[in-house]
Amino acid sequence: MGIKPYVFILIIGAFLSLDVYLVLRYASWGCSVEELIPYAVFLVTAEALSIFSIIRFGQIINPFTIYSVFIYIAGFSFLFVSDRQLGYDFQFSLIMILSVAFFILGGLISMKTYSFSFKNYIPPLSSRLSLAFLLLIFIAGIGVFIMEVRQLGYLPVLNLGNAAVYQDINENDVTPLHNFIVLNSVLPAMFYILFKKKTLRFWQFIALSLVCVFIILNFFSRQIIVLFFFSMLIAYSYYKTIPLLKLFSIGAACIVLFIILGQLRGSSSDEGNEMTVNEFLRDYGDITKPTSIIESYLSLYGAVNFTVGNDIVTKALRDEYMSYGVYSARPIITVLPIDKNAIYPPLYSSYTKIATYVVDPFLDFRWFGVVVLNFLYGFLSMNSFKNYIAKNGEYYIVEWSLFIFCIFMSSFTNFYHMFFVAFFFIVNRIAIK
Repeated sequence: MGIKPYVFILIIGAFLSLDVYLVLRYASWGCSVEELIPYAVFLVTAEALSIFSIIRFGQIINPFTIYSVFIYIAGFSFLFVSDRQLGYDFQFSLIMILSVAFFILGGLISMKTYSFSFKNYIPPLSSRLSLAFLLLIFIAGIGVFIMEVRQLGYLPVLNLGNAAVYQDINENDVTPLHNFIVLNSVLPAMFYILFKKKTLRFWQFIALSLVCVFIILNFFSRQIIVLFFFSMLIAYSYYKTIPLLKLFSIGAACIVLFIILGQLRGSSSDEGNEMTVNEFLRDYGDITKPTSIIESYLSLYGAVNFTVGNDIVTKALRDEYMSYGVYSARPIITVLPIDKNAIYPPLYSSYTKIATYVVDPFLDFRWFGVVVLNFLYGFLSMNSFKNYIAKNGEYYIVEWSLFIFCIFMSSFTNFYHMFFVAFFFIVNRIAIK
């Protein structure tokens, strides 16, 4: 991607102007130098990494630009915006720095090495067998959806006026079969691949996708919708380049949808319905600064999670707790008929407490885990991206989408080792590769 020198200078100037504005804005809130310096360092790191990767790959969506979101939120977390936030211990600050450094290092080394693919021991399916397999999965998802709706007692999308819908969904007991419902977030991308292979007609692809969208919308899960968005965007981009303006328009539309879903989930009382979205977020998140709606989301769904992560790490060191790889082995342990609370004590669970992805590697293997696992996250995600842009096979559409999802959700929890992600990899490998 060739950028003329004067354009590059304008881009740098625009970023520096934005940086100065943001630092002055947060200084006016009363943020101390101790808060502003780490924020500025992470901010500049995120921007530099994004600019470098976009110039290097000619692609706005790549492992480094997605990871830059995490880097920025990590820096934003040093600003005391919410009363829920606390200062970080030295160990946790070091975990954050090493996590960022070795993720980037893994990605950089992957850029310099040949792309590779794990050997497929399963004979590849023909297009028709692939369709039959995916339709079987699709029907299973519908069956599980009907079962869960009957258990809930009503169809969520038909009860949007009921403030207790989201709470009922959370309290509705589900089994591991729920993963067949979540799978509907990537099935449309797989159906799109079969449409491009002329195994499906366009109207069939649309009909199947609409059913999938209807199912996932009933659970108001923004995580599932994010995965659906990424997988469809990556699938479409594999066959046709998306203009920059249209890409930004799609992103803006998704942000609006994210906010709308947040309002639907958050309106749990009559008082909440009278508030604006931002007022509700600030009240719910104990935010004391005059934040914009974006800053409120960054605090509530980002910065606060780092405080929780610091608390978990502090308690783990205090109690000399070490998990010896059980978090990395979650995809295997999840399917075993054992007491999960005994394996994953709630006191140290970054998943239930929402404590960012950086905690699990430390709990598993201490500093070795922070270094090695973050290196692997960066290395493997970059390798998947390279296979995708080289068009080494449609298989990499869903694989790269899953890596994007895991990276993008890094400020929440560690999705790299979640069972449903591994399940999606397996389904994708059987059906597409």
